[in-house]
Amino acid sequence: MNPIAELDALDDVKSLQRDNQPAVIRGMVSDWTLVKKAASGLPALADYLRSFDVGHPFQAMIAPSSQGGRLFYKPDLSGFNFDRLNGDLAEALKILEALSDKPNPPTFYVGSKKIEEYLPGLEVETPMRVLPSSVAPSIWFGNASVVATHNDDSENLACVAAGSRKFVLFPPDEEENLYLGPPDLTPAGRVVSLVDLQAPNLKAFPRFERALRNAQCATLRPGDVIYIPTNWWHNVEALGSVNVLVNFWWRD
Repeated sequence: MNPIAELDALDDVKSLQRDNQPAVIRGMVSDWTLVKKAASGLPALADYLRSFDVGHPFQAMIAPSSQGGRLFYKPDLSGFNFDRLNGDLAEALKILEALSDKPNPPTFYVGSKKIEEYLPGLEVETPMRVLPSSVAPSIWFGNASVVATHNDDSENLACVAAGSRKFVLFPPDEEENLYLGPPDLTPAGRVVSLVDLQAPNLKAFPRFERALRNAQCATLRPGDVIYIPTNWWHNVEALGSVNVLVNFWWRD
């Protein structure tokens, strides 16, 4: 795999969009209070998030530890290898705290919750100065997990606030080499690759080897930001026992 290009700073997203190439900006949001609270440990992070909580219910995903963190299909593609739990932020944080001390915990994952709706006020403390204020952030959190290769029909700036995340990206024209799953049954609304990036079966998916030759990879730490262009495929692995990501989707 090739490394994703790194920038010293980001002053204008237009240049990134013109290049249509991913980029990593180290330490771009390291001054966020969210990042600093997370660095102090889970109790400080949980207290900080609870201070914005308005109690809206949402769904989380939980998968047994035997799945190795991968949120995916059952072997016969008839359903998924995880269950969905309904609850609120306080309950989710209790689960995350309980799992953080276990040596081989189940995977717990909360994806894409709009901050203005679920944690109003936090968006003021997670600014993205290179984007218009109308571009609203979303938050993702949980423990170690693997989200299968998928793409988005929007530009994306993703900011790691806690833990670390490994991103593997594929250009849009590698779609035919990614072996996509059923479009009418998806884990989270976007069609995903059937290839397990951690252990690709090249006998079953021989063209995936071509995709790997054009893949780009980077591991982000707290405060780092990655730009993912529209329709670029990305596999995301959260590596820590506590992980928080804030992202900004937008279309021109």
